[in-house]
Amino acid sequence: MDRKEQIIEVGLELLQKRGYASFSYADLSERLGITKASIHHHFRSKEALGVALSERYFELVRQTLREADEHDDPWERFEGYERVVFGAFGSGDRICAAGAVQSDYNVIPESMRTKWCELIQYVIDWIAQVLQEGRRRGLMQFPGSPETQAMMIFSTMQGALQYGRAHGREELEAIVRQVKDNLRPAA
Repeated sequence: MDRKEQIIEVGLELLQKRGYASFSYADLSERLGITKASIHHHFRSKEALGVALSERYFELVRQTLREADEHDDPWERFEGYERVVFGAFGSGDRICAAGAVQSDYNVIPESMRTKWCELIQYVIDWIAQVLQEGRRRGLMQFPGSPETQAMMIFSTMQGALQYGRAHGREELEAIVRQVKDNLRPAA
């Protein structure tokens, strides 16, 4: 892995563990054993790094959801979103990078806001499509529009990741199960 990729990988980890405002080039420098000047060589500013982190995370999420789209069954597709959630959780010390950035929304540069908002909207639109198909086929039920339900699910999962980080994976798993149970048609 080249140096730029290492910086992105560690930057994404720090973003998910601490949030954007709570890590610096000094943290990256220390973790990677390189100078801050070396980091600046690849990313002239923290904003440029933040945009690169959003692009990388977006690609990881997009790839997982594209793989899920290979399935015809809406529930199997929804499991793709679960993989995104549990992938973000990692070993229990991380949250979704989009959620981490949302908590720093008032302090991140506009270019990052735009990128992260695009990612969040992409995920919400994807969930809404799965829900719409699930409802159409009688496999899922929920009140309101698929779009509003998708926003609620996305928001719930962001909070569930925070809760799970503080209380454990079992709690996160219980919340995910409850979200799915709420979507199941009454017997």
